[in-house]
Amino acid sequence: MPQSTQPAMASDPLHDPRVKAATRRTGLMLAAIALLFFFGIIASRLIDSEVVSIGVVGGAILLYLLVAIGRHLRK
Repeated sequence: MPQSTQPAMASDPLHDPRVKAATRRTGLMLAAIALLFFFGIIASRLIDSEVVSIGVVGGAILLYLLVAIGRHLRK
């Protein structure tokens, strides 16, 4: 019988648990960015003061950057 030339499932990058976990983390991080900006913009519209609304959106951006940079510094 001829042997299969396909690699085993464990060596397939699409089925590797580490790749799946990294893809899931990336997706969650992108979803968090979208939600952060979405709710930040809504909150800035509800608040009448321009300074406070800029602070809300700016604080959301700063918080995300701290989390994103902190994750990469740990590795």
